Amino acid sequence: MRTVLLGTGGLVATLLLPLLLIGALLGTLPGPAGIDDGTVAAVGNLAAPVPFPGDNSGCTVADPTGGRCLTPATRHAHDEVVRVFGAPGPGRPIRSAGCWDAHAWNPSSDHPRGRACDYFPTAAGVFPSGQDLANGWALADWLRAHADTLRVKYLIWQGRFWSPTTPDRGGWGRPYTGGGVYDATDATGGHYDHVHVSYSA
Repeated sequence: MRTVLLGTGGLVATLLLPLLLIGALLGTLPGPAGIDDGTVAAVGNLAAPVPFPGDNSGCTVADPTGGRCLTPATRHAHDEVVRVFGAPGPGRPIRSAGCWDAHAWNPSSDHPRGRACDYFPTAAGVFPSGQDLANGWALADWLRAHADTLRVKYLIWQGRFWSPTTPDRGGWGRPYTGGGVYDATDATGGHYDHVHVSYSA
């Protein structure tokens, strides 16, 4: 029988390695650049959305966030977000929301087509932390988990872009560059202060 002596570093590594492997298997470890996929586990505790039952015929229904109009599928998805996460407001998981917007500076945006919504777990222009950040991840992961049911086209959150057809690179989607329109290092431009969700037409 051979005795192995470990220094402090070796002992810590020996004790932590099994925990790290278990955490990786359960998906509870922080990903790159502060990405925390640990909230994925919480998605299972949230109600699943009801599938959209109708025809998605253009920007024809009222936007409850104060904009001009939404497509029926976008309105349905927004209503499901509110049903599961509660109405936006101070002290709520979603502090504010906005869907239809002219977005004159971005002609390719889905907002003026009534096919996108922005959900703010914190104040606009603020990098979220603590519970606000966890709330944002819970919403983003819930939308991602139910992308087929809600007809999610893509999501942008915490400087990352995800779509059903984009492979994950480094944990959650791929880095978001701003597309030449937005400053991806800014709280709003990089979509750190809000979850953007676009829906299929």
